[in-house]
Amino acid sequence: MTQPSAPAGASAPTGELTRGELGTTDLLAQSLAVGPITSAALLGGVVAAKGGSAGPLYLLIVVIGILGLGSILVMFARRYTHAGVMYEYVGRTLGPTAGISTAGFYYLAYLILGGPTMLIGAGVLGQDLCQSYLHISVPFWLIALGILLVVAIINLRGVQLSVRAQLTIFVLSVIPYLITAIVVVVKGGAAGNTAQVFDPSAPTAGAFMPTFMFCALLFVGVESSASLGEEAREPSKSVPRAIILTILIVAGFCFLTQYAGTIGFGLDDVAGTWASDPLGLSTLGKMYVGSWISPLLQLGLVLDMVAVAIGFMSASARGMFALSRGGLLPAALGATSRWKTPHVGIVVFAALTVVCLIPIVILSATTGMDPYVGFTIGATFGGLLVMVAYLVLILAAGKLLMTGKWVPAGWIAFALALVTVGAGIIGSLHPIPDDESRYGIYAALTLLILGLAWGCYHGLVRKHKLPELHSTTASLEGEPSMSSHLI
Repeated sequence: MTQPSAPAGASAPTGELTRGELGTTDLLAQSLAVGPITSAALLGGVVAAKGGSAGPLYLLIVVIGILGLGSILVMFARRYTHAGVMYEYVGRTLGPTAGISTAGFYYLAYLILGGPTMLIGAGVLGQDLCQSYLHISVPFWLIALGILLVVAIINLRGVQLSVRAQLTIFVLSVIPYLITAIVVVVKGGAAGNTAQVFDPSAPTAGAFMPTFMFCALLFVGVESSASLGEEAREPSKSVPRAIILTILIVAGFCFLTQYAGTIGFGLDDVAGTWASDPLGLSTLGKMYVGSWISPLLQLGLVLDMVAVAIGFMSASARGMFALSRGGLLPAALGATSRWKTPHVGIVVFAALTVVCLIPIVILSATTGMDPYVGFTIGATFGGLLVMVAYLVLILAAGKLLMTGKWVPAGWIAFALALVTVGAGIIGSLHPIPDDESRYGIYAALTLLILGLAWGCYHGLVRKHKLPELHSTTASLEGEPSMSSHLI
């Protein structure tokens, strides 16, 4: 088969990724980089603060909308196989300008979320763990840099190693959380198991809309398995399976921990008690299981952040690799190592992480600022940008529906996803937070403008064109299933 030529202005490819090595389990491990433990542990208290005793109910409602988003992701994953996920999905549907713009701020979000954000969080929590249980003082930045080195080596040495590391970490990390949640439910929490968590009119229930955004943020990153599609054996089947399985696993785990936390702290007190305790699930474990499980829960949280960093580095490096192949980034980013990994992208990810860590370290040392503020700002920044990328993707699906290139039932997924993601974005921006997280919003809005400018330059000024498609053996109702590879 003749290889399609690269777009005008692109350099010849200098490397290639592995082919046909990954199965559904491997891709599931990559998508679990969404960090269900991190989400449940750190966002669970926020959901409780906003939603009160009805937090579990609101979470289930949001899951319905997320499944709509998942259906859209599955539809695109069946059509296109490409390491540059948003560049390909949006570019093929809404045009190069939209695809380049979306890819720009999407991958910047991944870089910030998986790099400085997760490593600051892991460093601060690791520092607390060392002080509390080992009685030694280790600077948070030293822990963060040590983790960064391990994450980079794992990603450099091959995609098989990275996905297996993520899966192993997830399995080991989730065990103490499952033990805690199950014990709380079996013991009935503070006042017994109750269906009141499904009653939004209960006096202990909070408001739905303020809770909505934080429930939606639990699922940011479920599509990351698509970045490994070129390296999968049957991407048109395995990527969709991984996406849906990830949504169901995250939904089930987060619902279980949210319900356990709600009855464990008590319906009357959960909004205040859990919200004021950033390690609420560790406190819950100590209350119902025993003090011995608290360090395991904290360690599990740190390890989950490491897994998130591995997964987001993998997806980001492949995104830069794909954009380089398309002539949108320097040709060096299209090189691969002897293990067929995008090593230059890995180096860029690590370097940007260090650059972002430096001001946090300086401010922490000179002003006494809590370094965890960096985690809050980064999570707000990255979460908002990924949600905006989802919105663009949903609009792309809407175009396919209007032109008859997706089955009519897709309108249901479109409506559910649009309401869920749209509400999540609105909840992020209105009202503007009065704490440090507002800086993450300002930075995200700035990057959105820069991403749009970058896309307009390449799409409108340089007339960038995506490569020609070639047919695959799969078929999809409404439009032939196509894969696009730049190599």
